[in-house]
Amino acid sequence: MDIGACTDKGRLRENNEDSYFAEKDGCVFVVADGVGGQNAGEVASGIAAGEIAGYVKENLKSLKQGSRHVFDCMTRGILLANEKILEKSAEDEEMSHMATTAVTAVIRGHIAYISNVGDSRAYLAREGQLIKLTEDHTMANQLIREGRLTEEEIQFMAQKQIALNMFSTITKALGDKETVEPDHFFVDLEEEDILMLCTDGLYNEVSEEEILETLWKEKDMDAACRALVDKANAAGGRDNITVITIRIGE
Repeated sequence: MDIGACTDKGRLRENNEDSYFAEKDGCVFVVADGVGGQNAGEVASGIAAGEIAGYVKENLKSLKQGSRHVFDCMTRGILLANEKILEKSAEDEEMSHMATTAVTAVIRGHIAYISNVGDSRAYLAREGQLIKLTEDHTMANQLIREGRLTEEEIQFMAQKQIALNMFSTITKALGDKETVEPDHFFVDLEEEDILMLCTDGLYNEVSEEEILETLWKEKDMDAACRALVDKANAAGGRDNITVITIRIGE
């Protein structure tokens, strides 16, 4: 596998509240985004990335084969991170109510297992298509799933800055409640697939067409991540930007 990773604070934010975990020879990857407007978002995201990756790495080799065992392990790591964030939040008033998103990928054999909480995303680039693998935990996506608004209506209202803050509200995050239930997805991987994890600082600024074009154009995954961050900054860089890309080999 060719693995790349990059994070940047963007052009408008003073701090980078994103965190990630990606090892060049690893099979566990995490991207976390401290929830905007909350205290100590960078602390929450750092705890999430470290605790989830650490727990899964420690326990993955001893797991039996099968998606249920992998997802159970990922869930336990996420619950541990949630507990640690809540503990830290209770200890320090300056960190009160801190929270974070987290999207995690585990590659085992020819399968990618994905767990997510919040609106950080996982994508798969394959044969000229960019496929979104995760569902956002946002007010906007909830309204779409309930059939109260269409995706086109949401995009139009966002472009016109109508109720933008309400629609971007996170409905599920680590550190928000005593427990959290992640969504789980898996995908069979093929040679030359590219798996990408990212925060909303990328996909809110760069179109899926541009993302796909960049992933195919850049042969080196570190270069691809840097190019995507540069594109997000060129488009405005209104948020922190974090990207992990994994090209699948033979």
